[in-house]
Amino acid sequence: MKTLKFTLEVDAIESYIYSGHVFLILSNGKIIFLPVSRIIRKLIDEYPVFENLIRVSFQRNDYLNNNQAEVFFGIGEMKKSFINLWQKASEEVDFKIVLNEVDYVIIDEVPTMPVLDLKLYAMRFYIGSVEGLYEINLNSDDRYHLEPTKPQKRFDAKVTCLNAKSGEIIISSNSNGLFHGSFLNSSDKLKVIERSVSKKSIRTGWSGYDVVNYDKQNDFEYFVNETENIEKKPNYSKFDEYSERRRITEFGSSKYGLSTLLANSNIEKDQINYCFNSSTSGFFFMKDGSFLNVNLNKPKDKQLYFVSRNNELPALKNGSAKFLAPISTSIVPEGCVVEYFDKVVLYQNSKAKIIETSPSINVRTYPSSKRYRNLISVTKEREISIHSIFPFKESNFPLTVEDFDKKTEFEFG
Repeated sequence: MKTLKFTLEVDAIESYIYSGHVFLILSNGKIIFLPVSRIIRKLIDEYPVFENLIRVSFQRNDYLNNNQAEVFFGIGEMKKSFINLWQKASEEVDFKIVLNEVDYVIIDEVPTMPVLDLKLYAMRFYIGSVEGLYEINLNSDDRYHLEPTKPQKRFDAKVTCLNAKSGEIIISSNSNGLFHGSFLNSSDKLKVIERSVSKKSIRTGWSGYDVVNYDKQNDFEYFVNETENIEKKPNYSKFDEYSERRRITEFGSSKYGLSTLLANSNIEKDQINYCFNSSTSGFFFMKDGSFLNVNLNKPKDKQLYFVSRNNELPALKNGSAKFLAPISTSIVPEGCVVEYFDKVVLYQNSKAKIIETSPSINVRTYPSSKRYRNLISVTKEREISIHSIFPFKESNFPLTVEDFDKKTEFEFG
């Protein structure tokens, strides 16, 4: 089943959906935001027949995944009607919204360009650039009306990737190393520990409360973190985030190299071209062109390991494995999104769909969000595409060429 999609026409280099708002960094360096509800109203005005579908697909994904939804869609005719409506909307909704200055609020300008990564978390806005890390407090009282502060520098080195959880901000600084810090302190400001915990870091991923640090595109080190219950929880968005009940007390109490984790698997480390992870598994693009998903076993008080059974995912067949290596990857429910040099592909439930067929600036997903966990935002030159993923497993929908753009020359195997 195709995604539902609309496009924002705006000259932006970054986009992020958080707490009922779309945050953008424009090509001129301005940091702006606007309510998601404003965009939804414009969509509904254009497609009133799909009003409720638009709301749950782009504004309230939680309505499709809660206990009430399980009961409602347990009725066969209800689910069938929803599927038919989704299919009709995916064919008809093709809406472009031009953003003008009256549509958004300007926070400030980015202190330094280019911007290399963004992270919005616990009512804070983090901007990573070649000159360092900047923090914006969105609203200390967590009201829906945002009152952002000016950007304040918190780290003085190049930032290539940002991650956050349990009051901890994880900072990749390339050859400077891997750093981390917390805002759970008396000042309520991010304080980064100046000593790196790894010599190199180009990106990171979470595995529960543990951190996976990638020093190469095809290699990583797994940091096991010690945690405890949080006494004073961070000021999460009541509209968007699940409040976390644990905080990290010791970063990297033990570590595992990739070779150790692969010892029981059928994957040879020297044959990996690119890898990334979710909380429960690893994804591996191999030099022979195959794409594998392998579960990570985490027995309590025992060594972690990847299991021996591989799940092979659909792989692009045209071109060399090196040419088809990902530019970026991100996690969605039951799968992942892979950005290639000229397309974006959604992998879910062992199926694949090409959802964009031109180069992107960046691709984001929101797996820790309450409301937007089924959304994908794709920032391109002068436009941003917002996709909503079909919320059900598609076991009854075979993968065919009709799922893809008719003009594509690429095939899946």
